[in-house]
Amino acid sequence: MRILITGSEGSLAQIVIPYLQNDGHEIIGVDNFARYGHIERKRTYEFMAGDLGDTAVVRSVFSQYAFDAVFHFAALIYGVVGFHKRPADIIADNNLMTINLLKYGREKIKRFIYLSSSMVYERSMKWPHKEEDTEDITVMSTSYGLSKYIGERVVQSFHEQYGIDYVIWRPFNIITPFEAPEEEGFSHVFADMIDKILVQKQQPVNIFGDGEQIRCFTNIYDVGDSLATFSLRDEATNQIFNIGNSEPTTIKELAARIVSIGKRHGLLPDDYCLTFKHQPIYADDVKKRIPDVSKIRNVFGWKAGLMIDGSLEQYIRHKFNK
Repeated sequence: MRILITGSEGSLAQIVIPYLQNDGHEIIGVDNFARYGHIERKRTYEFMAGDLGDTAVVRSVFSQYAFDAVFHFAALIYGVVGFHKRPADIIADNNLMTINLLKYGREKIKRFIYLSSSMVYERSMKWPHKEEDTEDITVMSTSYGLSKYIGERVVQSFHEQYGIDYVIWRPFNIITPFEAPEEEGFSHVFADMIDKILVQKQQPVNIFGDGEQIRCFTNIYDVGDSLATFSLRDEATNQIFNIGNSEPTTIKELAARIVSIGKRHGLLPDDYCLTFKHQPIYADDVKKRIPDVSKIRNVFGWKAGLMIDGSLEQYIRHKFNK
């Protein structure tokens, strides 16, 4: 198959691409380097630099190729502060990219694999979250959550009108060892917290809200392997799947686990005492997010391979060369 990977230079795509290549697929990647700037690397696939929000770029891609599948990973994504500082960019750019790909590629795409987000459940009051819960929940509060839900509807609408098959994935709080810390609240909470505790050695540690928010952290390799393995299967056709480690963890518990691992690796003194300085949080802060993964388990026999401690250990070993 010939496969287009958008956001090809991001960490999730870089895990998925080798899996697909090992299965004999031809890969064309496209990325605009919006988050971290230009990346120089040896690529074993054809690469095109460009912004998919630019109609001319999208038209150029489809003037050259038709694709058996598109893995659409390109998106603006941040931590909680970034969601609120860049809401216009997020909702405009994320949806524009998705719409452009499907509008101008609709005659040249057979299957569209869309990376959504657990943020589509941000106002759900049912736990654990089932895929069908979005059929009757209140519209999302954040522009990011709404952008992902609109993206899902765009994908489904192009299936309904033009017959493009789709697969929608809703990952829960991906942990990647490759995420670099940024301005506070722009990184995801695990990278943000590791930086505060193990690099800045804050004492007390700045924490948004009461720290009792519940999340389920999922290893990026579990997600990448699953997307590459299952997205092209017949059983996935026109389906939505949660994918996540359903091990609930509060943000305070996350911090305590980081401290424990940090001490074990000599990154913190044994007498380091974890305390918190609570900072104001946004009114739409999500208090609890837990996936129901029964669908992906029943269809594919999937379960998370690495729990949160293993993912944190992986991140810390990579960051500190341990």
